[in-house]
Amino acid sequence: MTGASSLHPTPRSSGVLTEQIRAVALSLRLPLRLAAVLATVATVLVIAERITGGGRVDFAPELSMVPGVVGMLFPIGVWRGDDRFGPGFFWMLPVDRSRHALIKVTAGWACLMAVVACFVLWFLLLALLTGGNIVGTQTLQLLPSADVPAGRTLAPAMLHAVRWSPNPLLWLVPFTAATGMYTLSSALALGTRHPWRWLIGLFLGALLASALGAAAHLDWLRLGPARWFKILHEGTYGLDTLLSARAESLKTAITLSTGETVNVWRGLPDLGQWAVATLLWTGLGALALVAALARHRERRSA
Repeated sequence: MTGASSLHPTPRSSGVLTEQIRAVALSLRLPLRLAAVLATVATVLVIAERITGGGRVDFAPELSMVPGVVGMLFPIGVWRGDDRFGPGFFWMLPVDRSRHALIKVTAGWACLMAVVACFVLWFLLLALLTGGNIVGTQTLQLLPSADVPAGRTLAPAMLHAVRWSPNPLLWLVPFTAATGMYTLSSALALGTRHPWRWLIGLFLGALLASALGAAAHLDWLRLGPARWFKILHEGTYGLDTLLSARAESLKTAITLSTGETVNVWRGLPDLGQWAVATLLWTGLGALALVAALARHRERRSA
């Protein structure tokens, strides 16, 4: 038998993906067990409160920021223990580095979707156990204007009651939010050696710009970082549109003239805005991921 014939063939992408899914799932055993314990405790507390006359849980997965936050943090678990820019064992396998990195990102995304699916099913279970609203129409209180000043009290008669039926497509928000944030976070993890330094640097840079603007009496510099953050987060196609179809930024608490504090809405979630924001942020993350993967491309001499 010759030396060439004894060599193993390069593994197929499907085989590598299967093994990476197993590896990622094993590396996340501890946090997943902790999440299961927390979900069990929360379920018991919600049921106990319901038995004693507490409120019900309505099934509205698009209102939860949990999937987006999990998607943002998930790459930490996926790449934990891997030397992304060094000659570690992960990079010694007979697969091109950039291809292997993409496969591992895909494996992490598959595990993330399983986690999000479990979260949505758990949310649905809570709604069923507490007799909450699942697909029914609900009544929302709309503000008379989207630009009501903060701290202003309103008479109850100034609010407009609107019957609103959430589009079932909004149930996809947890999955798309987690995917968009995971793609952006994965690009940062693979494209930089020290992603936390970049994030901390941006935060400190924004604080420094605001401080310099205040010292120089330059409002455009003092308020600039806050304005940009608000646009990126609460804009029509901002991150909140990706994470919750703008449900978080459109909803606010206001004090009525009667002294009662109620949740009111500046507007209703728009399916089209959510779809555009999802394509925009996920596409941006995909482009950034392609650029990050280019840093891990094999460079072989002729």
